[in-house]
Amino acid sequence: MLTCQEAEKMVMPYIDEMLGEEELDEFLEHIEGCEACREELEIYYTVSVGLRQLDAGTGVFDIAGALEESMDLAWLKVRAARLRRVICYAVGTLCATGVLTTMILQLRIWLQTGLLG
Repeated sequence: MLTCQEAEKMVMPYIDEMLGEEELDEFLEHIEGCEACREELEIYYTVSVGLRQLDAGTGVFDIAGALEESMDLAWLKVRAARLRRVICYAVGTLCATGVLTTMILQLRIWLQTGLLG
């Protein structure tokens, strides 16, 4: 679990989409439960996105809504990463089981044919 100080250091990397999947997960969990850090994120997000929009000459006037959309997309990214890890674990387990089963069956064949023993 992140401390508030650690979460505050991650605000700008979050806004710039530079957090890794695990960092993003920890950050979102903290922001969801800490009102002070959530307010800090909203302030930085509003200023950062507002300045970028002024520089680009475009504007979304619902910056709070843009933050919510950004967080929803970030949660989707975190869930996809979790699912990917589970699938990789399951595939690895199935591969290991397949190799072990093949070895046991081959050993049984060798024992039945008299090559071992």
